[in-house]
Amino acid sequence: MEQKDVSLRIWDLLRDASVNMEFMMTEFSTRNKLSRLQGRALLQIFIQENVRLSDLSDIMGMNPGNLSRVCQSLEDASLIQRERSLEDRRVWTITLTEKGHKVISGIVEGIEGSFKKFLQEHSAEELDQLFRLWTDYNHYFNQARLEYRARKE
Repeated sequence: MEQKDVSLRIWDLLRDASVNMEFMMTEFSTRNKLSRLQGRALLQIFIQENVRLSDLSDIMGMNPGNLSRVCQSLEDASLIQRERSLEDRRVWTITLTEKGHKVISGIVEGIEGSFKKFLQEHSAEELDQLFRLWTDYNHYFNQARLEYRARKE
């Protein structure tokens, strides 16, 4: 396969994965009366456990000001809470509240359910290879993104 064909095939796969992920997030978020962005933020806070807003904005690829507004709406809904760091009082970490854990557990169950058939149809070796390649891909492009930002600054 030619380099151009490989690149375009990877691009198509990533686009499809993105569309499918956004569809699932919209479904799960709507069910919980959240915007898709609120659902994504809530899920990422769950995955990271205790996370700073600046780190969350990097992970989600969002402007910190925009993400702050999303987090404020989640805090107003009692789904997340901000806690001041004991080591550095200037730093605030974001965590889920009990209510937030209840909402996210439903979203996580939905995600697990949507992958159940896929996981059953593939061997552990195939899944290991998928995870390894996807991780390598993400590492490569995360590095490229960081290098790009460094050149811009």
